[in-house]
Amino acid sequence: MSILTTQKLADELFLRPIVISMNSLALSCLMSYVMSANGTLDWRPITICVTSDILAMGADHLKDKEEEFSSDRNIANDPRITSWFVYARTLLTASAVLLALALSQCPISTLLTTAAFVAPALLWTTPISFKKFGLISKRLLGRFGQDKHQPSTSAPTLVIKRIPGMKAIFNGIIRGCGIYAVVLSVLSGSGNLTNTLPSPWSVVQLIVWSTVNRSCHAIMTDVRDFEDDLKAGVPTIPVLLGSVLKTKVILTACHMLVMSAFIENPYIMGSCLFAAALVWMLGKHSPKKAFLFSSHSQSLFIIWYLLTRHIN
Repeated sequence: MSILTTQKLADELFLRPIVISMNSLALSCLMSYVMSANGTLDWRPITICVTSDILAMGADHLKDKEEEFSSDRNIANDPRITSWFVYARTLLTASAVLLALALSQCPISTLLTTAAFVAPALLWTTPISFKKFGLISKRLLGRFGQDKHQPSTSAPTLVIKRIPGMKAIFNGIIRGCGIYAVVLSVLSGSGNLTNTLPSPWSVVQLIVWSTVNRSCHAIMTDVRDFEDDLKAGVPTIPVLLGSVLKTKVILTACHMLVMSAFIENPYIMGSCLFAAALVWMLGKHSPKKAFLFSSHSQSLFIIWYLLTRHIN
């Protein structure tokens, strides 16, 4: 087990959640801008997407590090270590307050949409027991005269993180489709939703590009952890394929397919080429911080688009 240090805590509890959420910031800004009728940025969906990202990832990392901290008696009384956990909870609390503030200014449909996409992320590592569902069904059946004294059987427990390929699927759907759904619900609720997106964008482009990009980035982080996951028997995509090379070929093909489908959009084309280059530049021996570049293969080209629109 690696030694828990203040630098490691700073990276896991602050740097990664904040840097990854910056992609949600860029993507939600783009969608808010091109989907609004007057071409403006709406702070509400942007705040919802960024704070939700920080909450989901920050809570997951905080839980992991707290378990690691509690199991190491050598650092149990280290005030420098414990202070970082206080800082992390403060960040999560502030994010939750901002999220609640933004949701309070939105229609109820936005709250339901946000809950639908954030809840699975918050339950990412939580063991879900079907025993409770079994007890509820038995009580309901008992009310209708069914036998209450049926022999009990062990109920299965589900951990979403352990389902093969679910990490990539969740990342793509939550950060791709989820951001679009939140922006759509806010703008439609305020009557500021445009009927036609400005060239060269379309709804299909935004959803497909962001979903595939986020899914591929999630798989790239599994490439980084390939050897550890292989030893531990974690069923990631690279482990299931049994090869980092095969994984990189598939990821490159995914980016090239998206680029070919939307070749008329120079921003998507540039983003896909950059993402494909990062696939081959980064590997299992690359430092973890280098993989943060992979999370921003969209952000750079979104900034390029917004700057050109502002200059023009």
